[in-house]
Amino acid sequence: MNSGENIRNALQVLYKTYENVQKLMDYAKITAREVTDYQLMSPKALRWKSDNDPEGWLLNDFILLFQNSTDPDCESGNEWKAAPVYAMELFLGKKDSGDLPSIYLSKFEYDNINGWNEGCSPANHWVFYWPIRSGDKMNFSADGEYFIGVPKEEKVSLSYWGLKQVTFTRIDLMSVHSGNLKEKIFGTFDLLKEVC
Repeated sequence: MNSGENIRNALQVLYKTYENVQKLMDYAKITAREVTDYQLMSPKALRWKSDNDPEGWLLNDFILLFQNSTDPDCESGNEWKAAPVYAMELFLGKKDSGDLPSIYLSKFEYDNINGWNEGCSPANHWVFYWPIRSGDKMNFSADGEYFIGVPKEEKVSLSYWGLKQVTFTRIDLMSVHSGNLKEKIFGTFDLLKEVC
């Protein structure tokens, strides 16, 4: 096989992967709307891309945000709930990493969502990506299969939109399918409500 065929085959796998990611996100949106108390807060998936960094040319991480529809609305009318934000992050992998594709499920707790603007731009991906990965900015502890991150200082909290705490877990992306998505994703969000 020559290099041209290798590139073509790799792209076909990538396109198929993106199709499957889209199907999973679409099914999660439908499930949230039709059979759970969660509502989608980010109609477009949050993602990082860069024109200057070749690693940013490949989209390998997609985040959808949810909130519990039974929680009270923010007084400001910004369309957010005055309650935790739940994130479903589809992580496909990273250059030079042995990590297998995963889903990170997180509960983000904030000082004051009332001051936020309406909606969330896809470019705000970093606000929900880095808090579960920044050991230099966050203190992490474990509670069974859950990890808890707390900003090391107020400056860090403010940079992450007033983050008080993030609680998260990680599951194998390949373990989630249409038959168990409600339990694996939204059932985990329900469990995260009870953790810390």
